Amino acid sequence: MRTLWSLLITAVIAGITSCAGESEQTVAPAARGARGESCQARNDCAAGLACINRTCSKNDFGIKVNSKHCDLVDCESDKDCCGDKPREAPAKCANRTSVCFTPTLSNCEVIECESNSACGDGECVPGRCQFTSTVSCTEDDDCVDQCVGNSCSLSLNYCLDDSYCYQDNPCINRYCDCSNPEYDPTDPICTDPDCDNVCTLSCENERCVPDTSCETDADCAGLVNDICEDGRCVECTDDDDCDEDANETCSRGSCHKPCTENEECPLFHACDDGECVERGCGTDTECILAASRTQDIEDPRLAKCLPVAEGSDINICKVPCENDSECSRFEVCNEGYCVFIGCKNHEECRAYFGLEREETSEDKPYITKALCR
Repeated sequence: MRTLWSLLITAVIAGITSCAGESEQTVAPAARGARGESCQARNDCAAGLACINRTCSKNDFGIKVNSKHCDLVDCESDKDCCGDKPREAPAKCANRTSVCFTPTLSNCEVIECESNSACGDGECVPGRCQFTSTVSCTEDDDCVDQCVGNSCSLSLNYCLDDSYCYQDNPCINRYCDCSNPEYDPTDPICTDPDCDNVCTLSCENERCVPDTSCETDADCAGLVNDICEDGRCVECTDDDDCDEDANETCSRGSCHKPCTENEECPLFHACDDGECVERGCGTDTECILAASRTQDIEDPRLAKCLPVAEGSDINICKVPCENDSECSRFEVCNEGYCVFIGCKNHEECRAYFGLEREETSEDKPYITKALCR
């Protein structure tokens, strides 16, 4: 009997020892997941794959970063934007804007006046007789109403004598007439096709944009920038052209209200003496909080505020990484940070911008190209 109990105790002790040994072992999966298969952790995926959004995915792509970048280019000169279209209209169209599209003079305001000097290009015209808004006058005598054949000469009221008509009525309210004397939309020049078949594009920074060049204010008629200054249409030439009640000032041809607080400026800009100027990020926390407003970073807490380039005084938000899978599309992990992969040739840029089936047309007589440089 004692021998039987000894054997049982020995077996129990051996079992306990065996279980203790097994608890210290790590059980590896029989087979790790291939690309596209589901996973819970990195260890669930085969070598070279990472568990991203619970799917085994490639984490490094072996793509080398190129220092060149992609640009869209339309032109080298103004002629490239126009094709066969002339850049200047025939001489007969010179005054067409004023005749066809400018009913009022741009630098004239309808106000009371005493002389032409108060009306800009307008004219201080005779006023109106006090008893009527339809009879113009230059002096009080023009407003004397007389009875002629039982009808007052100006008011057209019934009368038996002059006492029935207005006798003592002054000529008042001389005003600025701002109507353009040249305006006549029925003029044949307004429908002349020779004046319409003109290119209105110019080449700026290698892109074709609406031409804002001018010779006179009339060339800028109908635009927000309706003043011709130094050969281009601008909104203003000095502060008087802007809204003084809104504290607007004129800067580089445009009216703008000076800022007073940083909140009036874009992110990473500050209000400095009424102007929004770039300052870059200041802290990692600022980058984290700014990144939380977008979907570009999987975890905004990864963002760091670092110099845009070695020796630069401006800092920008960068996303640190350990492998390519942590970066957005068209980026790879390079020296610890996500960067654009760049390009080696023009065809790569064409693919990046998706340029295909480009055709010229009446409004776009040029072909946009993608250049790697």
